[in-house]
Parts: sequence; structure tokens; C-alpha cells
Amino acid sequence: MTSKNKTKDSSTRRGFVRQLAVGSASVATAGAMFGFDAGIVAVAQNVSRDTSDDKSSYGKCIVSLPIRKMGETVMFSAGADLLNGFPCNIIYAFGTQVGPLGLSREPHVHDHDEVVYFIGSDPTDPELGAEVNFKIGPNGKEEDHIFSVPTAVVIPKGIWHCPMETLKCDRPFLCMAVSLTTQYEFRYSEAKDQPAG
Repeated sequence: MTSKNKTKDSSTRRGFVRQLAVGSASVATAGAMFGFDAGIVAVAQNVSRDTSDDKSSYGKCIVSLPIRKMGETVMFSAGADLLNGFPCNIIYAFGTQVGPLGLSREPHVHDHDEVVYFIGSDPTDPELGAEVNFKIGPNGKEEDHIFSVPTAVVIPKGIWHCPMETLKCDRPFLCMAVSLTTQYEFRYSEAKDQPAG
């Protein structure tokens, strides 16, 4: 097809429908290739429609994250209360040394789904640069899951998990937990205070 015919064809109703069908087929094919599910149910969105911070029309869209120093690294935790009602919670920190990773020293459980990402920090090298042991299972029955490549640990609600431990660390790596909840909560097998993170 020449560019003249292509332009003429796309300007007709038949050409538009053909392009739409080809585009839809491409999206469906990409979804199948990457494992997207057509039956995905959308999470209820209660994001604030108020975007003005009284200084500009969209100032509330820019949210400063509460970065805090924790030993040899920094971290933040941001939930719906900070993210204008966006229905998720994110905890972000770097692993920088061998030893315990995160604040949980024994298994805990959530009433929401969570995924914990482990990603290398070197943009020129896709490797993790560390070896991590992520324990899954209730206290006394934990399974060790050891990995040294970029990994996502998907934890359905009700599954006991943690602690995490860095076994080897060649360079800092990102550890980021994303939870599908407006308020991050967890519980240990025995009642304890529940610090964020």
C-alpha cells in the first residue's frame, strides 16, 4: 500500500474500522504475550478530584514523600492518606548491607494483597547485586526462598511472610512493597505494637 492509499484508506469509515481492529488485535496480542488478563477487575478509585493547592491548578498532584533516615539507608512509606486517596500503600527502602532487611523480625500477615519488589540499583546492569532470603509461612513453619536476581514476591492476603534477610550484598538494591489497601496494617501471631513498615 502506498502512503497515498494509506492516507485515503484511513480517512474513510471502513479504513478507520480496519485500523481500530488491527490496533485492538495488537493490544490483545500484547496482553496475551505479557500475561495481562482481560478479566481484571478494577480497584475502586477514590482519588481526590481536588487538584488545586491554592497556588496552582494542579499543585496537589505533586506529593513530597516523607523520606527518613534508617541506619545505613533511607526509606519512605506512603498510603492513601498522603497520596490524595490513591488506593495503595508503598514502602520503599534500600538494602545496603548483610543482615536483617526491613522492620519485621518475625512473620506477619495482612488483610490485603501485597507485592514486594527487589530491584538492582545500577541502571547499566540489570542484576540484583545481592542475595536475599525471604521467608514465607507462619512462625515455626517458614520456608526459605533465596534469590539473587530481580524478583517480585507476591503475597496474597492471609499469607504469613517475613522476616527478610540480605545474605550477600555487592551493591545497594531497592526493596519496595506495594499493597492494595488504603491503610497499611498487619498483625503478628501474638498481639504487639504495629510500627509502619
